[in-house]
Amino acid sequence: MNLVEQVAVEESTAPARQVKPVSGISDGDLNRLFTPKSEQMKRMRSDLRVGNEWRFGIRQFDEATLGGARAGQLITLIGKTHTGKTMVGMNMVARNPNHRTLWVSPDETETMFWGRYSAMKLEIAQSDWITRLIRGDDIAWERMTQMVQDEKNLHFESTGMSVDDLDKAMRIASEQLWDGERPQVLVYDYLELIRGGNGDAQSVQAKIESFKQLISDWRIVGVMLHQSGRGAGQRGSAGGIDSGRYGSTSESHFVFETWRRWDDTSLDEETRQWYKDEISVGLHKNKAGEGQKAEVNLTIHPSGRLLEAGVTWEQMSLDD
Repeated sequence: MNLVEQVAVEESTAPARQVKPVSGISDGDLNRLFTPKSEQMKRMRSDLRVGNEWRFGIRQFDEATLGGARAGQLITLIGKTHTGKTMVGMNMVARNPNHRTLWVSPDETETMFWGRYSAMKLEIAQSDWITRLIRGDDIAWERMTQMVQDEKNLHFESTGMSVDDLDKAMRIASEQLWDGERPQVLVYDYLELIRGGNGDAQSVQAKIESFKQLISDWRIVGVMLHQSGRGAGQRGSAGGIDSGRYGSTSESHFVFETWRRWDDTSLDEETRQWYKDEISVGLHKNKAGEGQKAEVNLTIHPSGRLLEAGVTWEQMSLDD
């Protein structure tokens, strides 16, 4: 029985997770609700210890955020369709290989996710690599299979889940994948595909609020990919912090946006071609330190690796 099937079994037998109204909290609940300060200090020390941070792997972003994201913090990655949100997310995950990560994406198949991820890790051109896999190249499949098996800390699921499903999935992943150790990072690609609600502004906002509460309860890093709204400016330029649909970035500790100048149709064709292998990423919201903003232009390697000028991939991989 796979992870998704087990979630379905648990969902049929377990009561839904509910939040009690304040007026209904009993004395016994209150005793469990408030965490002793000694325990809070212990958690804080663990969260802030060097090596426990989840780094973004880009110097300007890591410096601006005092080393990266910490347990209980939410990262939202926004952008229009086909502007590289998933690619940026994969690069961030790849640069933190020692963090136990559950990536859920109804928008990707296992073949496409692992095909893209393995090309990036093996530094092979994605288009050539995936073509070899489609054609059944035995050597390519052997190399990808070995790489996927070696990725002990990364697990991918392609089935859409509700927030309650994600809670159950993480418990199962903890028990069956990581010997009882809790996940450290949860990625969902993308917000609108979380199950539940009718897709309107209110239900989308409720999803992000529930997702934020979930990562807070688990004390892990949450990464949410999110589509930009229609009024987010023209393609090829930054839309800003309010470009996420329904303004749901208000719940986030960090908000990044992706855009590609290659998409700017106001530029002449020669200029657009100049930007074909470039992606821009902006840090629009930063609740760490002094709240610095930052913007970088990264080179897209044919493998899908994102490279800073003057910095090698190995230097950007911070958990090795």
